[in-house]
Amino acid sequence: MADSSPDETSIPSPDDTHSRAVPSAKAIPASDLPDDLPHVEPPSAGFILQLFLVPGLIVAAVIGVWALFGKISSSEQDWRQQIVEMRSNNEHRRWRGANGLAQMLRADIELGKDGQQLSKNPAIAKELTELLKDLLDEPASDEELVSQQSFVTTAIGWLDAHEVVIPVLLDAADPRRDEIVRADAIRSLALIAGRADGAGARLNDPELADSLVRYSQDPNPLSRQLCAFTMGLVEGIGVEQRLRVMTEDDDANTQVNAAIGLTRHGSTEGLPVFIRVLQKAPDAVDPQTMDGETEVVRQAQAENQEVMNAVALVNVLKAVEDLYPIMDDAQAAEVKQLVKPIADEFGIIRIRIRAKEALRAMDDSKK
Repeated sequence: MADSSPDETSIPSPDDTHSRAVPSAKAIPASDLPDDLPHVEPPSAGFILQLFLVPGLIVAAVIGVWALFGKISSSEQDWRQQIVEMRSNNEHRRWRGANGLAQMLRADIELGKDGQQLSKNPAIAKELTELLKDLLDEPASDEELVSQQSFVTTAIGWLDAHEVVIPVLLDAADPRRDEIVRADAIRSLALIAGRADGAGARLNDPELADSLVRYSQDPNPLSRQLCAFTMGLVEGIGVEQRLRVMTEDDDANTQVNAAIGLTRHGSTEGLPVFIRVLQKAPDAVDPQTMDGETEVVRQAQAENQEVMNAVALVNVLKAVEDLYPIMDDAQAAEVKQLVKPIADEFGIIRIRIRAKEALRAMDDSKK
């Protein structure tokens, strides 16, 4: 579910080309010129318009129509050609086709309504899910196979044929799979659920909800974080109850994602997590509290944690802004008091700006 520069080409300048001598014309004696030259009328603007502009517009229109239908035809051919490549017995052709199809899916989704809606194309969904099933069924596992499974799992995250893709992604997220593939599968489910939620059609799939609740108990913190985030975007029995439990998880990022998930379900029960994040926002991460055998490693981990904390803070600011209208007076006053110094003094400009936006939204919601 991830962004090389083209090679520079050297174009020769006109000075690089060989110049050619142009023979001079033979001079004509002045005496041979006629005394009276005929009067020449300058061309009118209307004549120039007819001569150049109108034919130009016609040609441009013809080219535009040709390009439009050519583009539609070539795009249609492109995704079908990628599927043909994926069916090849040649491994290089097969993966070239899969890579091309994944790029087309992502680009098409970014076009929105102007795209071909390839994400809903059943033929593409069938080919990619069958490829992933074949890869998951391989008896032996090595680094190359895991890489292939991860790639196809991520590509499927750009598909919205829910009945086809969700079951195979849940299989890829099963604890018996490699942890990289499991994480990619849950990320893809989050992408799919997020698009559905954004379109006002939140996923309500009992198998999906049950699986996420079960997978959210994984010992791996990353799996729990991703499950918490995804459960905030789906409906289902047990989802909200599991999110409440996860607000007390040992992993801080899991707590935040669970609290944000509750917010998306219209619940203020994650507010204590948000208050803790806002209280700790001004505190720098101490490298000595990080795991690592050397100072360099601990420092790198501290810097990474600072980045993660900044991302969490931005998400928390959005969450408290959304929850503010349904907070009681005491909660609203406490949150606003914690957000104000972030808006005034925080070291990262974009977070200060985001905090100010949250304060304005809070003021507007109480008017």
